[in-house]
Amino acid sequence: MTRAQGILLASFAASFYNVGTIWMTQFGWRLWPYVAPGDFEKYHLAWWAMIKPVIFPVAAVAFLGSIAMLCLRPAGVSAVALWLNLGLQIVTYAATAAFWARWQAKTRFAVMPDGSIDPMYSLAMNTHWIRAAIITLNGLVIFWMVVENMSVGSRAAS
Repeated sequence: MTRAQGILLASFAASFYNVGTIWMTQFGWRLWPYVAPGDFEKYHLAWWAMIKPVIFPVAAVAFLGSIAMLCLRPAGVSAVALWLNLGLQIVTYAATAAFWARWQAKTRFAVMPDGSIDPMYSLAMNTHWIRAAIITLNGLVIFWMVVENMSVGSRAAS
């Protein structure tokens, strides 16, 4: 295995882990209305503390891998796929910082003490599927990169 293939496979694993965590988040946020308003702040802070060590390091591997592959291009992987991978990573983190992370930080309740839905929670939930779709698309792009790389290896073996 070449160094470029190692980076590709590590990035692939990290990207598919990210696909799993974004869908866990997508469905997990849907459970927040079941948390009592008086317990929500503690729950939210505990949730935030719990996800940081399991999401951020792997997301960093996927992001750094997308940059590294521009320098160490895996055999057979198209430049379009490499740039699309990096572009989707940048869009994900820029949009997360601009929208979902900010909205989630402002969410004080999912269900307000009066029984209504918190507007910040509603805004985040009604748009979060876009973030999930971008990260899922990125997972599919890197899957295609692995297929491109493996097809070169299978042709060489023939």
